Amino acid sequence: MSLKEELADIDAKIEKLKAKKREIYKASLDAPEEEKVCGDFWAESLSEPSPFPRMKFPIEVTGINWVERDKRYRECQLVAVRPAGKKKTYLGIYVGDLPLGAMVSYHTDSGVLSIDESHHNPAIVVPDLGRVVMGCESWWGRIKNNEEFKDITDKDIDSVWYVKMLKALTGETDKKEKTQEEE
Repeated sequence: MSLKEELADIDAKIEKLKAKKREIYKASLDAPEEEKVCGDFWAESLSEPSPFPRMKFPIEVTGINWVERDKRYRECQLVAVRPAGKKKTYLGIYVGDLPLGAMVSYHTDSGVLSIDESHHNPAIVVPDLGRVVMGCESWWGRIKNNEEFKDITDKDIDSVWYVKMLKALTGETDKKEKTQEEE
């Protein structure tokens, strides 16, 4: 028996076992409580074939399609940036939006992989740190010249609408107010 034939034989056995499992779940629905294999909700769900067929491996890739996006680079701009967890504000250069990840899909009919950039976020070069700081890991704002450069304070951060909302939801604002009243 060739390797491909052996693999096909194993796949056929697996399919038979999956069908047997579905039968057991279906029988569990009518079984006495002490014989049930799981709750009826799960048994009912697991007694049906999956509506999402799994890919069979190995797959044959006939091509790769890089999905073209509009370039998200803009003219470089000076920014004041305070990385999360730091107390210091740095001078940075906003260079545009960069992807934080990628999405990949496989088209079974054509065998083509499609790769698409995702989760774009502002990228800021910070020379003093020697690295790129992403917008999602910092507080930042555009500045026109060095005279506009100022520290980004905790008060600035606390005045942002979503920070206020999060603190209200977690009750952190009440704790701070009580501590300040006690002092």
